[in-house]
Amino acid sequence: MPVLLDAIPEKATRIVRPSTRRWLLFLAFVMLSGIALTLWGWTTERTGFVFWFTALGLPFCTWGLIFSLRRSAYKAEQVGAESRNVEREKLIESEIQRGQRSAWILGNLVQTSSGNKASDLLTAMTRSAPAVDFSQPRGCANPVRYAALTAFQPNLASGLKATVTKLTSRVEEIVEPLPVGLPCWLMLDSDSDLSPLIEDQIKAELSQKTGRVFRLMSGKGLAALDAWLDKRWDNPGILVAMTLSLPAEPSEGDADAIAMLVLSNRRALSYPDALRLHRPERGTASMLTKTLTRALLWANVRPDQLQGSWFSGPALTQGSSWNNACEENEVKFSLSKDNLSIDPVLGYTSHAAPWLAIALADSAFEHRGMQVIAAQPAAGKDDTWIAVITKEEVCKGTSRNV
Repeated sequence: MPVLLDAIPEKATRIVRPSTRRWLLFLAFVMLSGIALTLWGWTTERTGFVFWFTALGLPFCTWGLIFSLRRSAYKAEQVGAESRNVEREKLIESEIQRGQRSAWILGNLVQTSSGNKASDLLTAMTRSAPAVDFSQPRGCANPVRYAALTAFQPNLASGLKATVTKLTSRVEEIVEPLPVGLPCWLMLDSDSDLSPLIEDQIKAELSQKTGRVFRLMSGKGLAALDAWLDKRWDNPGILVAMTLSLPAEPSEGDADAIAMLVLSNRRALSYPDALRLHRPERGTASMLTKTLTRALLWANVRPDQLQGSWFSGPALTQGSSWNNACEENEVKFSLSKDNLSIDPVLGYTSHAAPWLAIALADSAFEHRGMQVIAAQPAAGKDDTWIAVITKEEVCKGTSRNV
């Protein structure tokens, strides 16, 4: 489940000590009332111990009993509030430690109209030459101006089969040095009409080529990564995230894209230079500042340590909400040179956008250093994901290797 610090109750308010002045006034009222009632109701001689105890002692003892009960209640409330605050601090610390879990990026594969390697995408971004052009998608009667993978247009089934073979071969290459007994998980996120055509083939080829059993996750996108970090953290394991974004009816400016990342939840001895993808944080376009703050908390880094960003999605590219979030978090990188939108060059790749941004950050890390990615996986939804990519050992938690 996601880490929701906002669900933790607010700090218990300080219990105010009962007012001494009020209790002294109450004592005077009780004493006067006791004397008046005694004088009014006393019919015999007004002398002796019984009379004076009734007039003075009994009201004072009554006041003392009430005062003692109130004082005990005050101390109980005070101890209870302090205890709740101590437990709250422990819960916050525990949740932050859980939030600071991360995954190591062991390898990736991308396929877009701008290139089939992350380095090719970096080159395309440097040239700033838009990849969109008129093409005939499979679900439209008229050509659409978007960045198409034309290899899938003549024969979709054949193109998908070749792509699955390429993806599974790349996974085989990446996981080959890792221990065979590691639990393996598969996150497959594709267009609804493509899933029946590729799911069985992917699972069969992964099992055949790697000799490992890959269990298919029910979640999609970065939400699946979030759940994997929570539910599978206790045991070292591998997550293969495959995303195919080949919309049948793309909008103008969209793009076809295929992305695959292999992640581990422990440092892999075979990949000593692997970067860390920290837990992603989900928010909305109106809450980007807070979402970025939380993503930085999960990475345990300061805003001024970030060296750049990659972002994608209509909610981020239209307007200045992302720039404002960066400014309000006081980042130090240039918002004009180091804050790069993917969409104007590569096109908007929908649910593949987060993974392409991660692949770009991974490829550019040597030159740019620590980076943050922000992506809107669905143009029709306001959900926005932000995650930080680092190389330093910055997170708390177990340090076992695989």
